[in-house]
Amino acid sequence: MDHITYEKGVVFMPILHNAVGLSSPNPMTKTSVVTDVAGAKKVGFQITGAGITTRSAVFAVTVSFDGGTTFQTYNMLISNAANSNAQTLTRVASITQVDSSTTICWMSPETLGGITHIQTTLVITDSGTPAGTFTVKAVIQK
Repeated sequence: MDHITYEKGVVFMPILHNAVGLSSPNPMTKTSVVTDVAGAKKVGFQITGAGITTRSAVFAVTVSFDGGTTFQTYNMLISNAANSNAQTLTRVASITQVDSSTTICWMSPETLGGITHIQTTLVITDSGTPAGTFTVKAVIQK
């Protein structure tokens, strides 16, 4: 009998946006560094708000097929929405974070084969007496 070993995928967990608040202008767009995902099997995101009052952030992803030179909007994030067993996965273009909680989403696995790089944006908008920050972490399994 042959002994087959188990080989884990390598997992990277970069912080794409670290404790971002608003300075100026309102709304403000923050763009992450370009991140290599070539060959990734799974890519997920964790968007966390801390100390949020009257502040919101819209998280979105752009993708590159040419080594990180040209980017296009990615409209197939899998939302962590509650569905019944009869429904399919909910795919969205962006995630809106409005409070001090954590939201997760994933890139659709069938799209990962041709994507070489990603870049993320947070569009932060304030109203009233705003406070708090947003952090975005990725998990990339290659």
